[in-house]
Amino acid sequence: MKIFKLYLDKDEEEIWLNEMVSSGWALNNFFFGVYTFERCEENEFVYKIDLMDSFSGTKSSMEYIKFVEETGAEYVSSWGRWVFFRKPASEGSFELYTDVDSQIRLYQKIRNMMGVVALLEFVIGFSQLHNLSQFNAGVGYYSLTGVIFLLGAGIGYAALKAHNKVNSLRKQKVI
Repeated sequence: MKIFKLYLDKDEEEIWLNEMVSSGWALNNFFFGVYTFERCEENEFVYKIDLMDSFSGTKSSMEYIKFVEETGAEYVSSWGRWVFFRKPASEGSFELYTDVDSQIRLYQKIRNMMGVVALLEFVIGFSQLHNLSQFNAGVGYYSLTGVIFLLGAGIGYAALKAHNKVNSLRKQKVI
């Protein structure tokens, strides 16, 4: 089964993947918003998603994947810097980041990446507006520019959520 879905929140995506496995559908591939599932036993796996320091296929990302696999987790798929792992639920809890400091670093990475991408979307959008003012563009060009701004806003919101998560974790650390 294939499902197209766009997530800008790692935590919400993990919740959804784990809900899918609770219904008997195990993720076995991901590419640009297309999730491919296969049948499995209900609640067979626990899924975790991580943002690697480098793009998939690089030496450092392959070393990281191998390191996580040595903990008993199974590599499922990766796209860009995102990587999906799973572990049999029968083996107990599955966490990639067990201390607050490492969780803070993860959400800082997410915030920074999303912030840069959102900024680029807005730069592209304003550049597009400037270009549109130079000639008589049709509705399609204005619609595309609107989509670019919407993407920038959505990705910016994801960066803000990651920023709030960092602040929440910092407060948790103080307590």
